[in-house]
Amino acid sequence: MPGTVLFTANRGYALSSSREQMIRHFLSLDWRVVIATDNDGLCHWFKSMGVHTEHVLFHRGRLSPRKDAHAYRAMGTICQKWQPDLIQQFHAKPVVLGSIAARRTLGESVRIVNTITGLGSILSAGRSRAMAAGLGFRAALRRGDTTVFQNPDDRALFVRKKWVAPESTTLITGSGVDIDRFKAVDRAGRHPAAPVVVMIARLLERKGIFEFASVARRIRQRWPRAKFLFAGECDPAHPNAIAKTWLRKQQDIEYVGHLPDIVPFLHDADLFLYPSLYREGVPRVVVEAAATALPAVAFDVPGVREAVQNNQTGLLVTARDLDAMTTAVADLIEDEDRRLSLGSAARVFAENTLDIRHIQKHYLDLYRSLGVVV
Repeated sequence: MPGTVLFTANRGYALSSSREQMIRHFLSLDWRVVIATDNDGLCHWFKSMGVHTEHVLFHRGRLSPRKDAHAYRAMGTICQKWQPDLIQQFHAKPVVLGSIAARRTLGESVRIVNTITGLGSILSAGRSRAMAAGLGFRAALRRGDTTVFQNPDDRALFVRKKWVAPESTTLITGSGVDIDRFKAVDRAGRHPAAPVVVMIARLLERKGIFEFASVARRIRQRWPRAKFLFAGECDPAHPNAIAKTWLRKQQDIEYVGHLPDIVPFLHDADLFLYPSLYREGVPRVVVEAAATALPAVAFDVPGVREAVQNNQTGLLVTARDLDAMTTAVADLIEDEDRRLSLGSAARVFAENTLDIRHIQKHYLDLYRSLGVVV
């Protein structure tokens, strides 16, 4: 018999951008699908699919006892209203607040799967916040049935800190990419004197925007016609946010704003630069770039090293080493053959390992292992 599944995330965009196929799979089986997330303008799109929406504001970026308590109560009310058979949760606040509320409200009648999509700035925001996050994860994850990690570094950290039992963890690399939408393009012979280097990210400091501007300034001293284009949305509520006004004042980079469709932006690029120090599960934009046969230069940090195979699909350099990053970018600008070879390998890697259909199959197999008939 079809049941009810509840998807929970910080923002609706996180579900529409990488979980649409999963949602449609449940709908095709006549499951009732409910999403609990912030009202970020996508509720009409979800409703047009036949999805029920519940609005919950998860206060991102920092602890807020009053707002977190409100979100916790809202999750309990939603669980009581819809009585889900399966709950799939993404991001820290939904995982922590949702797991505790769901188990308290529904007992053992529901299967709870939590996905850790990275740690963001939790570990770099001070000892007290890291300790609070650890207590929250420890309390929440033992109430779930299994915890999915997107990279082995995060799983090892959680196990080492005893935030989760190792036997209740699963590794599923990233959220996947739609390789039919993000098609490979032939970049041979394009922009010989004016290479286009791009980056896509939210406007957060730890995403590496300052580093992107620094590398651009250095490279343009040698290639003054080189273009460094940055695309991304503002996130003013985040404590790590960067203002658009700063970006627009930079002479060596061009801010093109938030793009509803990044495919043409990636197709017109020669190189993807990603100097992020933000602790992500696996950065989806790097995977999407790889699917278009666009090689990347990035810092060798958790999550990113799952999206970029060093010297195979791109180049990884030591974190914060801007000299090494500048050299890597310069080398690939100069050597078109190597750049194209890395890009071709990136496309094959995306097809074989990061195809969203492979990721979805892993999740469905996981649900079935918990007794959920999907």
